[in-house]
Amino acid sequence: MIVAIFLSLFFAGAPQANKNDEPLVSATNPTYLSCMFWTGKEWSKPAARSARTHVVRSAKGFLAYAEVKVVVHDEDCENTSTLYVAPGEGKEFKIVYEKKPSESGGNGIRVIGWSPSGDRLLAEVTVWAYNSDAGFEYIPVIYDLATVSGKEISALDKALIRHFGSNCGFEHKTTRWKTNQQILVKVSPPIGTEDAEEYFCVKEPRLFAYDIQKDTLQPILAKRKPN
Repeated sequence: MIVAIFLSLFFAGAPQANKNDEPLVSATNPTYLSCMFWTGKEWSKPAARSARTHVVRSAKGFLAYAEVKVVVHDEDCENTSTLYVAPGEGKEFKIVYEKKPSESGGNGIRVIGWSPSGDRLLAEVTVWAYNSDAGFEYIPVIYDLATVSGKEISALDKALIRHFGSNCGFEHKTTRWKTNQQILVKVSPPIGTEDAEEYFCVKEPRLFAYDIQKDTLQPILAKRKPN
């Protein structure tokens, strides 16, 4: 969750930059797949493309991967991110979740992995606006064998707002499973926001365990180094 009103005051142009001041959007990375990419000197012309994640296997033998497809309509770019699951080797992959183009146009996906029991698959969708530097939104997605469907975990944003307050700006990314019902979430200051530092209450990266069934957030304290 990033407070959009603050970001809009400070950024304009291409999507937000990384530590080397190079845009995160990519021609090959399905997390940030874009119709345009930074060549190191200039932006490429819009072009249709696609990219897949690696395949991950569960403890129960299920397989999963994700794919992003980008299409161009009169230089307007639209992304569709799709999550596929198969019940085993040689079995048909079926769509269990799909993120279609929104008003912003940009989205990507990464597959994080199966829960320890192998009953749930964790992925994360990235959403951004083309021709904007308003930042990225990261949304966890969980596919459950019991319901045979993938679902966005929008309650995580609300839990983080309850913890930090509605006037706090930050960026959060899902890292991995902690237990069969808890996921680990890393909360950090948004990248490339030095000019807006006063608006962001998270100064250093922090780790939390989010319980997807109880809708609770628990800080994970960093281990102290021995003297």
